[in-house]
Amino acid sequence: MFNNFKNRFISAIAPDLPPLPSSEREHQRGALRLGSGQQMPDKFPYARPPFLQLLTADELRASADHNVRPIIVPRDINLLPWGTGYAECVNSGKSEWNEDQASFSRQVLSDPEHNHPDLPYTYFGIFDGHAGYGAALAASHQFHHILHEKLVDCIELLLPRDADSENGKLQLNATFPHPIYFQRRVSKDDLIIGALESAFFHMDSLIAQDRDRYRDAGGCTACVSLFIDGKMYVANAGDSRAVLCQRRAGSGTSAGVTPSTTTEPNKIEPDPVDAAHSYPTAYSADHTPETERERLLNVARLKPHLMGKQYVAMEYAKRPHIKDMGQRILCRQGTMKGWTYKTLTRDDLRMPVVNGEGKRSRLLGTLGVTRGFGDHDLLAINTGIQIKPFLTPHPDVRQRDLSQVVSILDEHNEDGDYGILVMATDGLWDVSENDAVARTVFQTLSRYPKEKHRYTMVAQELVARARGKINDSGHWRLADSKAAATVDDISVIVIPVHQYYKEHIEWTHNYTRELEQRRRKAAEANMAQEAVNVLNGIIAEEAHVVEEQPYPHPQHQQQQQVVVQVEQVPALLRQEQEEQEQRAQLEPEETLVVELSDETPVQAHLETINHTMQKVQLDANVPEETPEKTTATSNKQRNNRKGKGNRQ
Repeated sequence: MFNNFKNRFISAIAPDLPPLPSSEREHQRGALRLGSGQQMPDKFPYARPPFLQLLTADELRASADHNVRPIIVPRDINLLPWGTGYAECVNSGKSEWNEDQASFSRQVLSDPEHNHPDLPYTYFGIFDGHAGYGAALAASHQFHHILHEKLVDCIELLLPRDADSENGKLQLNATFPHPIYFQRRVSKDDLIIGALESAFFHMDSLIAQDRDRYRDAGGCTACVSLFIDGKMYVANAGDSRAVLCQRRAGSGTSAGVTPSTTTEPNKIEPDPVDAAHSYPTAYSADHTPETERERLLNVARLKPHLMGKQYVAMEYAKRPHIKDMGQRILCRQGTMKGWTYKTLTRDDLRMPVVNGEGKRSRLLGTLGVTRGFGDHDLLAINTGIQIKPFLTPHPDVRQRDLSQVVSILDEHNEDGDYGILVMATDGLWDVSENDAVARTVFQTLSRYPKEKHRYTMVAQELVARARGKINDSGHWRLADSKAAATVDDISVIVIPVHQYYKEHIEWTHNYTRELEQRRRKAAEANMAQEAVNVLNGIIAEEAHVVEEQPYPHPQHQQQQQVVVQVEQVPALLRQEQEEQEQRAQLEPEETLVVELSDETPVQAHLETINHTMQKVQLDANVPEETPEKTTATSNKQRNNRKGKGNRQ
């Protein structure tokens, strides 16, 4: 419909020109926006996802053959992590090129201070373009870089922290965050979901900024998955879908299929018991005018100027006609759940904001999706009202904690317990139900129980069933029901969730071991530092004792011996020390005091220290005596001194 509007616009300017092909119309539109004969360039040249390795123009042209619609799979399955499968095929002539795009990225969040090991994560994205491939191509090249920046913004809160439990064991991901940081509790899930949401808005604003420098990119839906910290996050905006296919461990065969007993030995029939044990879990919601009717009508009711008096924010049980004027009609407005009667007026004859049902529902009669990137210049058909105010890039984000999954090793049902995440554009879901996709996944895996490319085979089988086969009339029909197959582009990513969780467990063990080594080294460094501090304290204390206490008490003889060994007496003073000690033994103590008072303060201090050291050495050689014996000896020496004085 949008192409029809462009044709009318160009015809109004140059009515004599024949209609242009879609690619030429895009070039013409770019030239008109420039206001000259020059064409606005594409921001990114058209290409398929890099992991497909379609590098030449001939390979690109072959992948876009609308008559054959070849199914393209990666040449090297090792380029995608965990053996993840991917397959795609082009539309049957809806657009010149395949407007779907896909990408993946493996990154790490590194601690700037290197106090924690790197936190790895893996991202997958799938984008379905409309009105051109520009928006989908830009998102496939740029979105993962934007997401990485958003995760780095809160890296100090995302990196795992440890805390000691009461038993002294290591606990990863301790209580977060600390109460001193925030007034409200914020979990890591909130941070990661916020990073995804803000990345969607940033990507949309980036496309808006590029409008004046590059050719109009159109718009696209976006469905991305993020595997980080042992959890799976899925963010979706648009009608692409992510479904987790699981299987219960049952009494069916381990392969999940039973070989047929017919004459065709290679034919495999599904085991009805095993088929009943497979089930899907939706991890996204389709955002179409039908599913978001309530939000769109509420926006139109609160901001009526956006409708430009061309539309009405009402929903009618029957499309009103001018002949019904003045009659009562069932309707509901805005967020109403039920229906009520009103009298039909002329304003009710305007086109409703949302018209149609199911996949045929349209916003302002133009667009079939209500969330995604781009579409900043898209105008409603016949009215020229801007559609962007009703569109939003806000994604619906859902998460799953893989550490809570219970899987019994003896049952060998890891893929069934953890699930296989299937992300695909609406080309698959238009003709495939979730239950049928889950059955196809496990039936195909059962045919390739140990092959490394088994998940690629699942993706190829899903694309082949949705594409169908072309009949003699040139129409694509489903092989099993002969119903019409999809004519849209199909892109499918098949992700084995268990393979990621095994990688996460290995990283957790390595992180724990590295953290324990860091703790042990830190403890050893602390012990060594404490020993150095104690030794420095002892040395300082001994130096203080030598300087402040020149006459040691006898009970500290052994400690003073150590100090004497540490102190170094100058060689020039040693001889003077011996002479001074001999005079001290023959002369009274008063004489020593007089002599010291006549010397300079430095010499007196040195001789005092020498005298103290000599006394310590002499006292160390004398055995310890009892108080009574010491007193008797002192009295005897006093009497001898008195007798000697009397004789003199």
